[in-house]
Amino acid sequence: MQINRILTYISVLVILLSFINLGLVINGNAVGTLNITIYDYVNINFTTNLVNFGNGAIDSGKSNASIDTLGNVVNGNWTPINNGFILENMGNVNVSLDLKSEKTAVQFLGGTSPLYQYNFTDKAGETGSCLNETFLKGTWINVNTTSSGDRLCNPLRFENSNDTIRIDIKLVIPSDSLTGNLTDTFTATGTVI
Repeated sequence: MQINRILTYISVLVILLSFINLGLVINGNAVGTLNITIYDYVNINFTTNLVNFGNGAIDSGKSNASIDTLGNVVNGNWTPINNGFILENMGNVNVSLDLKSEKTAVQFLGGTSPLYQYNFTDKAGETGSCLNETFLKGTWINVNTTSSGDRLCNPLRFENSNDTIRIDIKLVIPSDSLTGNLTDTFTATGTVI
């Protein structure tokens, strides 16, 4: 009888261990996989795309007048303006940024020794938008009409807090310049890097 009790206890123990083992096998893990593809989105935009110096003339007896988008007017009667182009990287990737104009100083203004320049800076409050620039920010540069223009930023960043630059324009208008409504076009090109 005692042996039967011992065998019964052993049988119960074996059954309990079997259930425990069976429970461990039943509680397994499953793995799932999720895939998504997000494309690089290049989108640069002139959020301020018009610079209009308006009407004006060179002061009598002066060989030229100088005006810029920083509010300076020298030897002329143009109304000072304080707004340049504003260019923003609205995409989701950093881009290299190139800028060109359609006309040279001679083609745009004509006359003797015209000057047609631009400079660029990070937009106020967005320091670090343009990194590894080819030209020093705030330095006047003669416009470039070549196919690719000038490389300004490499990269122009895309983060909302630092993705915008300001481009200012400076003209030195000779007294024998072209007259009438003179226009030119700037083209900015962003290339994903």
